[in-house]
Amino acid sequence: MAENQSKHLKRSKNKDSRDRFNNKSYNKNKGKQSFHRSLKSRPKKKKFTSKISDHFSKNDFACRESGKFRISLGLVGVLEELRGATQKRITILKGYECPEVAEKKGQLKRNFHTQGLAADIQISNMEPVDVFKAAEKLQAIIGIGLNLQEGYVHVDTRKSERVIWVEEGNEEILITDENRSQYFSE
Repeated sequence: MAENQSKHLKRSKNKDSRDRFNNKSYNKNKGKQSFHRSLKSRPKKKKFTSKISDHFSKNDFACRESGKFRISLGLVGVLEELRGATQKRITILKGYECPEVAEKKGQLKRNFHTQGLAADIQISNMEPVDVFKAAEKLQAIIGIGLNLQEGYVHVDTRKSERVIWVEEGNEEILITDENRSQYFSE
């Protein structure tokens, strides 16, 4: 009987050590699983993005000829505000224009595009006159120009008094109380 007990103890020791071994390997695997889970739950690295606001990216404002980029965040903010007011998509026809490109075109003097303060825009399903009127309601837009021939509105955030005009050919005609009705039906 004592012999049976000792065999039984040996078996149970062996079984216990097998269980412990199995438990250790289980714990090792469990540790690996929890390690892998912790990798998955770590915050992911943010991917590089060219977005500079909810609706605009660097590409929208980059110089079309050189690819260089410079933009005022104030301009981006006011364009977001305009988009919110109209609830329509804004297309940037021209944002930043590097000085070398503007100089080649003979448009370097008094050009707010070269300072990253201006954009020529169109708004989906809106006439340029209506875009002009919507832009005029926003105090942060200081320069507003309407180009009926090419169908866009120039907006800028220059640091001066508000200036509004209509472009006809190569001429900028300042809008006054006297000539306003000529361009806008109120």
